[in-house]
Amino acid sequence: MALTRNFKETILARVERDPDFREALLEEAVLCLISNDAEIGKSVLRDYIDATI
Repeated sequence: MALTRNFKETILARVERDPDFREALLEEAVLCLISNDAEIGKSVLRDYIDATI
């Protein structure tokens, strides 16, 4: 059986080590919100905030 990590833990680890990924995550959240995809935009923004606090 393969070892797996929680998705949120994976995002947190990537955000901590990769500033380009952090910027892209925020950009994706804003683009989703602008294009009226609020549910996904809020979800991505929540992941970004959780990872950067």
